[in-house]
Amino acid sequence: MSTNETQEIYINLDDSGKLSEKEKIAVYGGIVFLSKREKDKFITQYRKIINDIKCDYCKNNKNKCSNKCPEVKNTNVKAPDRRRLINYIKKYYNIALIIKNEDIYDYIITNKASKGRFMDYAIRRLIKETIKKLIKIGKINPNISVRIILNIDQQSTKSNGYYNLKDGLIEELVHGIINFNYNAIHKPVLYGGLEVILRYHDSARSYAVQAADFMAGNIRKLALDNLNDSTKFYEEIDYIDFKLNLP
Repeated sequence: MSTNETQEIYINLDDSGKLSEKEKIAVYGGIVFLSKREKDKFITQYRKIINDIKCDYCKNNKNKCSNKCPEVKNTNVKAPDRRRLINYIKKYYNIALIIKNEDIYDYIITNKASKGRFMDYAIRRLIKETIKKLIKIGKINPNISVRIILNIDQQSTKSNGYYNLKDGLIEELVHGIINFNYNAIHKPVLYGGLEVILRYHDSARSYAVQAADFMAGNIRKLALDNLNDSTKFYEEIDYIDFKLNLP
């Protein structure tokens, strides 16, 4: 790659579970693509799989299947279809943010503004640590310009109320400053320039975000099924390339 080129990184995120006293685990699942070509290839095949199975989830006769069929989600998918989707998704670079709600301070969980700021911080941490990991394994050159296209489900945005995610990411990655609870200064991660494009989607209309939603739901289900057996849980999600646990 020449120094005049820009590295494009597509990060697609969706959540399962909320930061709440009523829920034990909140999860963000993500799929990362390192080029538009890789993203388009994923979407083409994922869409094909969804079209193959979606009629089985229509309330009406599957012979009358239409675009009105419900979105295939972790909550309604059958075991064989779950395996098929996960086996395809795991071919790509997957990330996860896992939050144990009982370990989060009460003043954060019970205050809407504090909760929004914490989730903003958590997502920035996830993306920052993902970028660092990709640099470490040689997938990103930190001295060449980077463009991050961040796609997030719009419903998770409404519920968590993100604050200044785009500017916060630039601050974290280029200037190395983190501003949640501590005024600590960290080293920059990227040195060749950074552009962040933030887009909010209806997951039913975005196959990449839809896949992130499916993965987040699957991870949360496994976490809840194995609350007392963390070893088994991490064995079950060994296909996740990068995992961040908070707090």
